[in-house]
Formats: sequence, structure tokens, C-alpha cells
Amino acid sequence: MRKLIIASATIAALTGTALAQDQKSMVPEINIGSAKIEGNMITGVAVKMDRPGYLVIHNDGAGAPPSSLGHIAVSEGLNSNITITADAPLDPATNISLMLHYETNDNTTYDFGPGATDVDTPVLAGESAVSVSMGGM
Repeated sequence: MRKLIIASATIAALTGTALAQDQKSMVPEINIGSAKIEGNMITGVAVKMDRPGYLVIHNDGAGAPPSSLGHIAVSEGLNSNITITADAPLDPATNISLMLHYETNDNTTYDFGPGATDVDTPVLAGESAVSVSMGGM
């Protein structure tokens, strides 16, 4: 019986370690293959995250993302069928982008913006932010 308990504990520890390593090796990405702009919402988005953070809507009209038009918290791992709500209606003819940000100050509130660019920073792949453009149709 004791050997069974030790074996079970060992398997549980190894499985937990493997799962933790799998999550940490997960490459953050945004999938908008099923996404739609509906009024002030973007629906059907999926993201992969290697740690908790946010999916943020930015207006691309000026070429560089300004302050957030809306955001939603996302957890570590795969987040499917996300609906993100903007502060105002979104025009499908306007270029917008969805960008991933990390939760960096552990307060579970999205704080990145003018005057606070050192917290909840964009997720980077190399030197580029993990983002996708949509709209402009």
C-alpha cells in the first residue's frame, strides 16, 4: 500500500511539472479566424497565453496603437470564444487591432496607458507586440 501511495505521489508530481512546463512553453498568440465585430463587441476570439494578462482593443487609425478601446482579462493557457467589449460601437470599416498584454503588477486590473506604460506591458514576440489587425472591410 505504501509503495502505491509513493508511486501515485511521484506520478502526480511529474505530471504537474510537465503541465507547468507545457504552459510556460506555450507561445502567446491571437486567433481571429471566427471573430466578428458586432456593435461594440468583438466575438469569437481565441488566445493562448503563457501567463495571465489581457486582450486589448486598439484603434489603428494613427498607425500606432493609442489608449485602449476595451479589454478583457485572459488566463494562462487557451482562452476560447472570447467576447471583448469596447467603450463605444466599433466600425467594421475602421482598422483596429487586438493586442495581448501581461498582468505585471498583480492587481488584476488593466493599468497600461498614458502615464503608465511600465505596467501591464504588451506581450512581445522578439521585438514586436503580439497583435492582429481586423476591420477595415
